[in-house]
Amino acid sequence: MLKPTSVRKGTASSNAPAAERHPRDLVMRVAFQGARGAYAENAIAKIWRHPVELVPVPTFTGAVRAVEEGTADACVIPVENSVIGRIESGWDALASSAKIRNVTDVLVPVKHCLLAPKGATLHDLKSAASHPAALAQCVSFFDKHPWIRSTKSFDTAGAAREVAERGDPTQAAIAGRAAAERYGLAVLAEGIQDSRDNHTRFIAAVAARSRLWRRTQAIRGATSVEKDDPRHIAEATRELLAAIVERNQIEQDEIVSIWFTVTSDLTSAFPALAAREMGFVDVPLLCASEIPVPGSMPRCLRTLVELELSAPRKLANHVYLRRAVALRPDVS
Repeated sequence: MLKPTSVRKGTASSNAPAAERHPRDLVMRVAFQGARGAYAENAIAKIWRHPVELVPVPTFTGAVRAVEEGTADACVIPVENSVIGRIESGWDALASSAKIRNVTDVLVPVKHCLLAPKGATLHDLKSAASHPAALAQCVSFFDKHPWIRSTKSFDTAGAAREVAERGDPTQAAIAGRAAAERYGLAVLAEGIQDSRDNHTRFIAAVAARSRLWRRTQAIRGATSVEKDDPRHIAEATRELLAAIVERNQIEQDEIVSIWFTVTSDLTSAFPALAAREMGFVDVPLLCASEIPVPGSMPRCLRTLVELELSAPRKLANHVYLRRAVALRPDVS
């Protein structure tokens, strides 16, 4: 749980158990082509700093279709590599649907490794399998090792998984080190791509009808204060902000500004002071008075947190505490 006097500043692993970090219905489901351990996982981890549910599918079009059909909230597709140029099958998959929207992109370093069952040697090998795009990035390696035949596979990590399942010391795969660790393979050679400065550009897309492409968001919150006293105002402010941050898994650098308003019967302290003490030192804060509408809730503290999300994602959204629950029973 978030400590009342702290603000989230770290990053969360995309491979962390989602249920431990988020309510299940707030976890983003991200589809990618390939098997677990693929380079796409690195792209997902760079785009989403919060836990996501990974949805591996066999093809690029399958990843796009998962978004269209609602089995995934987003997909990540490779579209360009610094060695081989455009990845046409990736672009074609994105262009095949008018129902998705590209929202961001990221560059992922690619360091191909030659993976084989433990005990295998380089001279034992007869073949090395990988995705065609990865094989095209390792032409010099095959030229220098002519006894090793390149064979096409649907995915880099998928090839590694198949090599591990077969256990044949004459068969290898070309994939990242993460795939070796996931499938228990030995790394016979590392960095076998033609260029050391090898990277792939991935595009993330969401459904065009989805609100997830909106990076700018605002979260409302309200609470009640027991009495007009600096300690009580600070306590209510800390409790409210901590709940908003924790429920929405907000990182401090995603907060654009925070507005506070209080009813006219709260004059002993600024809520912003408590926010500063919590660690919101670089966030613009503003306090104001509520309109004194007859019959409105007394000693009420409200806030509006404006966000620029690091990546499209779901939010728990508005938080109402204490007697302020009565203001929005639909979200409390």
